[in-house]
Amino acid sequence: MIRRLSVAIVLACLGLTAPVSSHAADVEFEGITNGQFGPEARFRLEAEIVEGDTARVKQALVDADISVQQDPWRRIVIALDSPGGDYHEGLNLALAFRRLGLATVVRETDACYSACAVAFLGGVDLPKDPTPVGDDDPLPDQKPSRTIEKGAKLGFHAPYLSVAEGSYDAALVEDAYRAAVLGIARLVAVADRLHLVPAELPRLLAPGRDEMYMADDVDSVRVLGIIYNDFSYQIRDGYPFSHSMILNGCVNRYYHLGRRSSSDGYQIALSSLEEFIEGSQLMENGEDAIAFGVREIGQGTVSTWLAYMPIAKTKDGDRFVWCLFSPGTTGPTTFYKAAGTIEELFSELKGRGDLWDFTSSPTTIALSTGDWVDDMMRAIDLVPPHTKLDDVTRQLESYRKSEQAVTPR
Repeated sequence: MIRRLSVAIVLACLGLTAPVSSHAADVEFEGITNGQFGPEARFRLEAEIVEGDTARVKQALVDADISVQQDPWRRIVIALDSPGGDYHEGLNLALAFRRLGLATVVRETDACYSACAVAFLGGVDLPKDPTPVGDDDPLPDQKPSRTIEKGAKLGFHAPYLSVAEGSYDAALVEDAYRAAVLGIARLVAVADRLHLVPAELPRLLAPGRDEMYMADDVDSVRVLGIIYNDFSYQIRDGYPFSHSMILNGCVNRYYHLGRRSSSDGYQIALSSLEEFIEGSQLMENGEDAIAFGVREIGQGTVSTWLAYMPIAKTKDGDRFVWCLFSPGTTGPTTFYKAAGTIEELFSELKGRGDLWDFTSSPTTIALSTGDWVDDMMRAIDLVPPHTKLDDVTRQLESYRKSEQAVTPR
């Protein structure tokens, strides 16, 4: 009775309404092929996740004679396609992927929900140290590698208690509920090692019984450190950046570089801008008219430009956090500095100045995900955070048609 009830509640945690199945997930070796970053050994896990699947993944690697120790430069990638299943086993898989050095991916025609989504979070880059990591060893601290292709579906679900009709002893219900809560506690305990900010975990747990938190917009993939494997829309040299694109890039990058949601950042940016303008008007320094401004700056032997605007306040509230947006020569970038006025912001520049010196000076606020590739700005960063990934191109083209390109005066 307790086993049946526990499984029912755990499945409910994952938003599944299907009956409990004893059929294990299928784990197969698909072979070795050339991937985006070189050779990779590919595995695939599909069907419902049940207890014992972690052991089956390990055995699949043994049967295929594939390990990081065998070739520390070859990636091992496991594609996931599952409606969910046992929450604890999903977390066990996430931890196993990390210890075994497996990257995760959801292919364009596949879906990964609930327990599968938890497992997906364990995807990791090639280990720094190929030494085998045992089940009792600390989780390796290495960069995540979790990818969704265009068209893939990835969804998380919150816990809730759902019990089939019948008579149950209160102690059994309590034990089953405790098991579900324990699963959430386990995720919270290892969140930092999975490169998740604990404060953002409620986003994965917030939806109600009939809802799913889908990783299908700009904010979700950036907060969760997911590689969105669609590079069809390229931002090249000479791209016409508009005011809205710059605002989006400034706010999104400021929060996303810390794996935080940028949803509330727009209101904070608006309040900061209004406060700066009001303060400038009181001081009568003329800076209220150029609170969002553009100026030329040197970049080696050529010239480029910087757009700047206040988007937040420092923790002590004494100064503003300024975003500086550069179109760059290899792609756009943002960096951030604290200053009370525009004059103070640019006080270290002499004459035309130099972009590299300005961005790398001690006054720059250090922000990074820890992965230089993930730190790079992409087209998805130039749209509002809740823009669906499939709608990024349309939104950017709309800006290009309706807004003028920003240029230095």
